[in-house]
Amino acid sequence: MQAVYHAFLSYSYAFDVELLSLVQSIGPSWLSVAKFLSHGVGSYPIMVAAFFVALLLIDKWRVALEILVIAAVSFAILLSAKYYFHIERPYVIDSAVIAYDNDDGFALPSGHALMSMVVLGWVAHRHPKSRVLMWGSIALILLVGLSRIYLGVHYPSQVLAGWVFGILILYLFYVIDRRLWSPFQKNLR
Repeated sequence: MQAVYHAFLSYSYAFDVELLSLVQSIGPSWLSVAKFLSHGVGSYPIMVAAFFVALLLIDKWRVALEILVIAAVSFAILLSAKYYFHIERPYVIDSAVIAYDNDDGFALPSGHALMSMVVLGWVAHRHPKSRVLMWGSIALILLVGLSRIYLGVHYPSQVLAGWVFGILILYLFYVIDRRLWSPFQKNLR
């Protein structure tokens, strides 16, 4: 069984290196876009603040508060996972990786991928009739993840892990909302 595990890790690492090299082969022409996606619109403090204010401005205070709570819980889970896995950034592990950017801390899971999945996913969940919001959220989640790979701060598997963690957190909050909050809210009437 251990041989299978090591073979999987070896294949996974080879896939990560190959895909990261492919994404970085774009060259420096995408650098400003990737940095904007990573440090601007895809930066989770900016994303959370922007959605919080926007939701308050359109009088969606409950969803705005949910975003704050979900973001805080997600960030705590993120820090715990990064500490638990203790995996270095690709540019630290492999000198062939171009470090277009550098980040402090550990790489697994990708915080930008996790937080964009959680924040954009919850907003899209709360506004299911808006096709623009739904497709825009999906596109932004994918682009933020791609930018993190391009910048050399994450392997593709680390971005994928961030998305998986984000989906699990979204599901947890969906269950809490449906099973715990909804019945409690009905009893308040």
